[in-house]
Amino acid sequence: MITSSIKINASAEKIWQALTQKDKMKEWYFDIPDFELKEGAEFNFYEPGDARLFHHKCVIKEIVPNKKFSHTWTHPEHSKGESTVTWTLDEQENGTLVTLTHSGIESFVDAGPDFAPENYQMGWDGFMFILKNYCYGIKPRIYTIDINANAERVWSALFDLDNYKEWTSVFCPGSYYEGKLEIGSKILFLNPNGSGMFSNVHYMIYPKDLIFQHEGEVMDFKEQPLTDEVEKWSGSFERYSLKETKNGTKLIAEVDLTEEHKDYFDEHFPKGLKIVKELAEK
Repeated sequence: MITSSIKINASAEKIWQALTQKDKMKEWYFDIPDFELKEGAEFNFYEPGDARLFHHKCVIKEIVPNKKFSHTWTHPEHSKGESTVTWTLDEQENGTLVTLTHSGIESFVDAGPDFAPENYQMGWDGFMFILKNYCYGIKPRIYTIDINANAERVWSALFDLDNYKEWTSVFCPGSYYEGKLEIGSKILFLNPNGSGMFSNVHYMIYPKDLIFQHEGEVMDFKEQPLTDEVEKWSGSFERYSLKETKNGTKLIAEVDLTEEHKDYFDEHFPKGLKIVKELAEK
C-alpha cells in the first residue's frame, strides 16, 4: 500500500473543493469531464496530452464531505487489476493534514514495470505538493520554443554548466548550479553571492525529461531553516521536456510560480530559451 501525506495551511473545505470539483481538479490534477461527485458514479481520464494515453477508470466508493473521498482505480487497457485510492482530510489548528492511501497496487503486476509501486509513490508524493501549490495560489507557467537540433544537443545547451550559466544570465549574471543531475541528487542553484535555493532532482530521463523540486532557501552558501514565507513555495516544481519533432526538438519548460513572479518570468524566460536555441543550433 502506498501512503503519502502533507500539511497544508488551508481549510479542509478548500482542499475538499480542489479534490472533488472538476473545474478545480483540471487546474492541478487531471481533466475529468465525466466526473460527478456521487457514490457509485464512474469517471475516466487519461494522461495529459492529445494522445489519450494510460486510460484510468474509477468508481466512487465513499464520500464524507470535507473528510474522506474514496474511489477505485484501474487501468483497463493495461491490467486486469483493481486498486483503491482514499483521500482523508484532518483539519487541525494550523491547517489541514491531507493523507492519501493507494491500496491494491500489487494487482497491477501484469501491467509491467511502468506500474511498479515506486512509480506510484513518486507520482502521489508529487501530486501532494502540486495540491499544496494550488491551494497557495502557485500555478505552472509554460514556455516553449522549437529548436533545429536533436534532443541531446538541446539537453547540453540547457544543462552543461557553461551553457547553463549563459542562458540563466538573463535572470542573474553569474548564476550557476552545483550538484549531479541524477534522480534524488541535491542541487544548489546559486548566484555569485551565495544566495539561491536548494532543490532535488525529482525525475529524469536523459535526454527527454528533467524535473527539479525546489525545497528551500540558500544564503551565504548555506541552507536556511524553512520559514513561513519559504514554506509557501517549498515543494514547487520546475520541469523540462524535450519532444522530438520533424525539424528537431520542441523544448517545453514548466515553472511553478506565484502570481507576483509571473510577469517577471514572462519577460525573462523566453529570452533565456532563445539563448538555449542559439547554443543548440551552433
